[in-house]
Amino acid sequence: MITPLIKDKVLNALCDLEEFETLASLNLKSALEATDVSFDELNSILNHFERLGFVSNINLRRQSQGFYITIHLEALDFKNRGGFFVQEEVLKLTLEKLQLEINQLSNEFPDKAQNFTAIAANIATCLTFLIATK
Repeated sequence: MITPLIKDKVLNALCDLEEFETLASLNLKSALEATDVSFDELNSILNHFERLGFVSNINLRRQSQGFYITIHLEALDFKNRGGFFVQEEVLKLTLEKLQLEINQLSNEFPDKAQNFTAIAANIATCLTFLIATK
């Protein structure tokens, strides 16, 4: 399973190359060992990064010893802001804060308690899902 920590490991390895906005040549075996992922996981992560605008020009082939990729500065910016793990933690904390605020509102407005309870249940479901996928 590809977790935020695994995506961060790949992101960090790419950014550590410090070859931004140019076509970089990488050794496939070294990349797989450095990131501790399988070929399919690396391919999936790089395609995800491409959709996010972190990389482009991915030329990754299973039978090849090397591959080419362009790493964009957006990848470094995202890494410097904490990456995928921090993004997930911020989301969880935001949802927890929202749930606490909803609980407070349902105490202050008992006539709306049923609506607030439904919202809180949805938030709890989201939190459970996020924690379970970690």
